Amino acid sequence: MPKIIKKKVAEKKTVQKDEVKGFALDALDAVKERQKQFIIVGVVVAAILALYITFSMYSSYIEADAVNIENKANSYYYSEVVEGSMSDEERLKKALEIYKESVDIKVTRTALYNLGNTYYRLGDYANAIKQYDLFVNKFSGNAEMLALVYQKIAASYIRSGQKDKALEALRKLAKVGSGIFKDTALVLEARYLESAGDTEKSLEKYLELAAEFPGSVWIGEAASKIPAPKAETKEKAE
Repeated sequence: MPKIIKKKVAEKKTVQKDEVKGFALDALDAVKERQKQFIIVGVVVAAILALYITFSMYSSYIEADAVNIENKANSYYYSEVVEGSMSDEERLKKALEIYKESVDIKVTRTALYNLGNTYYRLGDYANAIKQYDLFVNKFSGNAEMLALVYQKIAASYIRSGQKDKALEALRKLAKVGSGIFKDTALVLEARYLESAGDTEKSLEKYLELAAEFPGSVWIGEAASKIPAPKAETKEKAE
């Protein structure tokens, strides 16, 4: 009988081994690539964190430096320091110089506000308004200080003889903090109109104040400006 020749399967096994080896190498390469990506991401995150910490420390240092200089300016502005026979004008000019230095390093609400106030007290209303406008643009979220700034803007325009712009500033004051300073805006507008000789419009503002804000701290002033109603004469019965 002819012998039955069995087929060899060694070649098939070799192919399977090669495929498995190829898969393993691909998986290993994928793991290495992923590890490389994690390392890169980690390095980037660490660099960003280091940069943030450095920036925060630098900002804190800068802010502290600006505040120290501002405090020095305050000592001149509030007459806490008097050098020899320094006049008020000389003292304010010194404060102005130091406030500028502080703001150049870092702008803070109080330094910018007092810089404007110093210009105002020196009679330089144009520059005072510039600083107050900068305050409005940078720190509009602080309602209390913003209300003070608009009052100073209005006063600066009044002293500069710019009636329309003064009234515009007071109207803006009336809108600060959803209208919580409107009574103050009304009384300031009424005072200004009265001083300008426009008694009719001034009375309108006092009447508006009395009608809208009966509990205002300015109600006494408004009441003193509003004429008492005339008593009606009764017809005599025949």
